[in-house]
Amino acid sequence: MSRGLVLIVEDEQMLGSNLQEFLRRRGWQALLARSGEDALQEFERSRPCLVLMDYELPGMDGFETLGAIRARHSCCGCILMTAHTGEIVVNKAREHQITQVLYKPFSMSEMEQWLLAESARCNCDPQDA
Repeated sequence: MSRGLVLIVEDEQMLGSNLQEFLRRRGWQALLARSGEDALQEFERSRPCLVLMDYELPGMDGFETLGAIRARHSCCGCILMTAHTGEIVVNKAREHQITQVLYKPFSMSEMEQWLLAESARCNCDPQDA
């Protein structure tokens, strides 16, 4: 049984592929987009309940991408991934109702725990995935 559908938005190919493979092995359905524009298209196709969003992306950044998604859909929990530990990024995350920021590098188990918590918070139904 699937734990739910997650859209991973990560431009670093190796990291994105590793996240996707880890989540699939743990029972998640995991899709991968490498830019904000790709994420918008994939979100339209698949309507995931959760987004694992990188902050720095080519073109639109993670906040712009999430804003565009939420302008079109009531949705989705989002966990931000970033190497930026500054207060500006944390404050922007709060402004975008992002409840968890994962600072790179992070452990896969930590990421999964936050996905499970966000899934419960958002009342994601794996049967909808």
